Amino acid sequence: MSDSERSSHERVEGQRIEWYSTEAADIDRSAVNSLDARDATVTRAIVNRLQSEDADIAQSAVGSAMFDRGTIRESNVGAIAGRSVACDEVRVGVLAAPVVRGEVHTWLDLRAAFAIGFGIAVGKLLIGAAALIIRRVSR
Repeated sequence: MSDSERSSHERVEGQRIEWYSTEAADIDRSAVNSLDARDATVTRAIVNRLQSEDADIAQSAVGSAMFDRGTIRESNVGAIAGRSVACDEVRVGVLAAPVVRGEVHTWLDLRAAFAIGFGIAVGKLLIGAAALIIRRVSR
């Protein structure tokens, strides 16, 4: 690794940080409120908000994560928005990603959200049609 690569890659271990922004971050056993990094590696840490192009999260808890490509292992995440997500034993509240690989347990993903929205729209349509029929019959 050259000197310029070393200076752009910063390691944080055992700290509490409010806001952290860098080119490449390696967060280990730390608590970070907001993390912005092009490449982020988070291990055994708690992060409230993560924004990155490439993220690697392991054995951590993350409130919300936004990234292009991410790998998440043995972690809990409140919400994920990304292009491609690889998971291994992950629990996610809300998952919004077109490409998802691996073992992930979600409360709400894009397919479920679409199905719920479609069901609500059809239900409103049926209720409106039934109300119209009842009004016409009662005249």
